[in-house]
Amino acid sequence: MHYLKYCLFFACGMLLLGSVMTGCNHQKPATAEELSQMNRDFVAALNNKDAAAAANCYTEDATVLPPNEAPVSGKANIQKYWEGAIAAGAFDVAVATITTGSNGNLGYEIGRFSMSTRDSTGKVTTERGKYIELLKRGDDGKWKSIHGIWNTDTLPLK
Repeated sequence: MHYLKYCLFFACGMLLLGSVMTGCNHQKPATAEELSQMNRDFVAALNNKDAAAAANCYTEDATVLPPNEAPVSGKANIQKYWEGAIAAGAFDVAVATITTGSNGNLGYEIGRFSMSTRDSTGKVTTERGKYIELLKRGDDGKWKSIHGIWNTDTLPLK
């Protein structure tokens, strides 16, 4: 009987420990507002022609997958990529979130974008498309992109 009491005590203790451990690892899902903040910050940076601020929306080891181009890896290279886009005349960048989701410190955002460019003759072309960002929550609670991919919709004939 004494042995049974210890077994029951041990089993209850293990159940309590297990529920505490599970509770510590369970995080409330992030809101759409929290997850889409990264892209709002990114759009503001591009529209302000600030490639460094745009790059700060990515983790150090992030990768972006631009349409019809090679992948760009690492925050420093991503900054150079966006410097090139700004130099090429990118302006009037906008995003619209379609859906978001998260599980723990990983999340995603799917949305639509538009971006205009002006060539050397002053002609404006506006591209529209869709994107997905895979996000990671940093120690500071801020969500940053770890992988981003986008592609354009078919441009109208000119």
